[in-house]
Amino acid sequence: MAGVTLLWRTYKEVVKKETPAQELFSLHKKYGSIVRIPPNDVAADVAALHFGNPSAFHKIYNVSKRWGKDDGLYSVPGFKTGPSMFRKYAQAKERRDVLMPMFSRRAIRNIGSLVWQNATQVASSISKLNAAQHSIDLLYAFRPFTLDTIMGSMFDGCVDALHASAFADPLILAIDATLPVLPLLKNILWICTLAMPNSDELAPRIYQVRDITNKQLGEVLHALEKLDDAAHQTIFHRMLDANVYRKTQTVPDLTQLHDEGFAVIFAGANTVADTILMGFYNAMPADLESLPLLTATIKEALRFIPSDVSLTRVVPPGGALLVGREIPGGTIVGMAILHVHQSEEIFADALKFKPERWLNGSNKELEHWLVPFSRGPRACFGYNLAWCELYVAFSTMIQNFDTSLDGTTAEDMEWRECIAAYYPNRHLHAWCRPMGA
Repeated sequence: MAGVTLLWRTYKEVVKKETPAQELFSLHKKYGSIVRIPPNDVAADVAALHFGNPSAFHKIYNVSKRWGKDDGLYSVPGFKTGPSMFRKYAQAKERRDVLMPMFSRRAIRNIGSLVWQNATQVASSISKLNAAQHSIDLLYAFRPFTLDTIMGSMFDGCVDALHASAFADPLILAIDATLPVLPLLKNILWICTLAMPNSDELAPRIYQVRDITNKQLGEVLHALEKLDDAAHQTIFHRMLDANVYRKTQTVPDLTQLHDEGFAVIFAGANTVADTILMGFYNAMPADLESLPLLTATIKEALRFIPSDVSLTRVVPPGGALLVGREIPGGTIVGMAILHVHQSEEIFADALKFKPERWLNGSNKELEHWLVPFSRGPRACFGYNLAWCELYVAFSTMIQNFDTSLDGTTAEDMEWRECIAAYYPNRHLHAWCRPMGA
């Protein structure tokens, strides 16, 4: 059925509320390294293939490949532009070249104080909750940290999610509550497009983020001189400078600026927080103190990053050779990073959280297979900021708290792929007692 109809994916994601990539493990075991899956586009008349052999990953997502993106996967109601929406490499490259300096190591060092400031606020709020004898929902502690960091670093603004009482920020709660709706949105995209072009009626609360971006952008555009007062360069400094667009010399229109801002916020606020969550569930700070390198734990947390999205690409007209098979041009191909990170061929005891695997002589070889930011010319360019946030968050928690789980079970940590990870159960709760208390 996986290779026959879109209904398989819709049934799994919408009706059974499951993550299809998990079943793909069984399908690959039964049918081999290539499995035909439903296309993302209801109108697609070409095959879509998922690969289970990790060697295919670096063939599909390779710096030398300029393959286009699959229209169906990257169609999001209400958003028409932004780097993820550009199907062709040439379009994406110009926008990427504009934004990349914002995420360079030098740029991230310049905002290091902001990241530490936000982490200190997390620690302060946790201490207050501990004094009131409350355990901490670490999902709702870490997501405000990453949201305020991305807002402050990229926009020189803040939604002040970190100061919400008990981490109950309305925007964070609204985004989380809306995530389960997104699989429905994705699977009935053609209905949404017909009936609700902007999808506000179907998932109104998640568009609060878009509205915040729009509000801030409007303020900037009406008073461009305010950019000179910013503490550091913002995304708007870059995007409103025609000189950085080498080919077109054209500044994006209002819609493009809106969509770009939303994409940066949504991508930056969830994935890093989820990585921190995985690290703390599997290795409490007391355990980290015994490890020679904190980096090893962060790498293992990145390997456990909750994502099953297959970033599908379109094979060019000449076709391609993947895992020994000739794949015709026009075929949609992809591989979820979950199938790389959970490969027993590469990572022994792949389902076990083992930071020590990064401390032995095979470290460099394993690095090749650690792909949380994907690879190739369309890889996520926010990895320097992500690493900065991860180091600061883990360090702050280790230095300030003696942490222990508050009854959290494996079932509590189960997640569903809803474009971002959604945790339908209790979340990770922990007692965070201040050091020396």
